[in-house]
Amino acid sequence: MLKPSNIFILFCIIASRWLPHPPNFTPVIAVFMMAGVINLLPCLVAYLISDAIIGFHSYMIWVYGSLFLIAYLQKGAVISSLMFFVITNFGVWTSGWYGYTLQGLITCYIMAIPFFVNTLTSTVLFSIMFKKAINENQKHNLIEFTSRFSDLRRAA
Repeated sequence: MLKPSNIFILFCIIASRWLPHPPNFTPVIAVFMMAGVINLLPCLVAYLISDAIIGFHSYMIWVYGSLFLIAYLQKGAVISSLMFFVITNFGVWTSGWYGYTLQGLITCYIMAIPFFVNTLTSTVLFSIMFKKAINENQKHNLIEFTSRFSDLRRAA
């Protein structure tokens, strides 16, 4: 069963992709970093729904592949952002926009640096926010559990 904090995080995936925002400034990587805590399947469904609405694209295999890797490895905001940057921009390079040369690959990565700044910043900020939400939810569940346990002891 999804908890309120998990529903909020999934809502963030969908809403952040529909609402106007700076390029690559979304909570998506931060959410997939938390996939071990909130479950990967709802994250994928939310992301697919948002892709279905805003439109599918030719780089989806690279984006979804990097998100799977991020969810699997769970290495933190900086490493996750770097993985997303390296994998997805390699995918852009394979499209031929920059030429199939080493110079084209380097140019592709250089042109993507401004987007990486937004990716890294948003991933760090959202991962902090989501960790606090999950910790608050767990603390609330612990308080609720202990109060129920106390009530059971009093009744006995």
